[in-house]
Amino acid sequence: MVLGLTLALLVVNVGQNIVAAHRTTAASAAAGVDADAARAVAGMFAGDYLLHDPLGPPTAGQEALRRDVAAGGDPTRMAFTGTAYLGADLVIPGAVIPVDATHAVVAVQARVTIGMPGSADAGTPVPAATTAAVPGRAANTSALPAGYKIVASEWLPLVVPVIQTDTGVLVDVAGPVFSADPVHAVSATTEADPTATEATRSWVRTLFTSYALSSTAGAYLSAPGVDLAGLSGAVTVTDIQTWSLSSAGADGLRTGTGRVGWTFAPTADLTTAQSYTVTVQASDNRWYATALGTAAAPASAN
Repeated sequence: MVLGLTLALLVVNVGQNIVAAHRTTAASAAAGVDADAARAVAGMFAGDYLLHDPLGPPTAGQEALRRDVAAGGDPTRMAFTGTAYLGADLVIPGAVIPVDATHAVVAVQARVTIGMPGSADAGTPVPAATTAAVPGRAANTSALPAGYKIVASEWLPLVVPVIQTDTGVLVDVAGPVFSADPVHAVSATTEADPTATEATRSWVRTLFTSYALSSTAGAYLSAPGVDLAGLSGAVTVTDIQTWSLSSAGADGLRTGTGRVGWTFAPTADLTTAQSYTVTVQASDNRWYATALGTAAAPASAN
């Protein structure tokens, strides 16, 4: 009798533990990405990302970026190129917008300084003196090179995609984008529409050109009621390196994925490329953007 009661209690206890564990797991999944951890990693990554030393080696800073990027991410695809210097002296992570249980995007504002070689009498630019490594978490940093002068200081809006992993929150592999519109990344259909892709190649370049100038609504490129803030002329488009548009879903919306080349010219000789998603709808033989932002997964390379 006592043995039977003990076994019964043991079974009940095991069952309760299984139910409790299931509830804990379900609650954790429902909770999504930890917002504080998302802001922390997005802020640290943005500070390291927004550094370009034109006189340093091409691989400078990549290890710091790789530390915070999820498996499969490639810091070389996030690099800046050019003779200009870029550095961030203040980074402010803001809103965290959930995408699903393991993905989110973080809005970040960064104050950056841009430098270019000075006048001819300033001498040949030389690398800034390096500092000795110190204990703790290494960060990307470089002083303005000798012979350079500051040509601009401005605020840059970014959206950084993050993913919850077994080891913590990391930056998702697509990487950050310049954007003042921190909308969540939409889920793309797996099927691309080759006809629609070709039909929108010139349209998408016009879209990003206007987005850089904050003029998508006036140019009738965004859907009625959609007000994209844009970039206020901080950068301009060099090219659309890749572009693919999906077939229309049941709601008529399509998802475009593209890699956009940016330049800081004519202010500075500085370029980069970033991976975007664009939600697109067609109406009266016109294409309209309903959302524009970063990808929560690698952009396709079509």
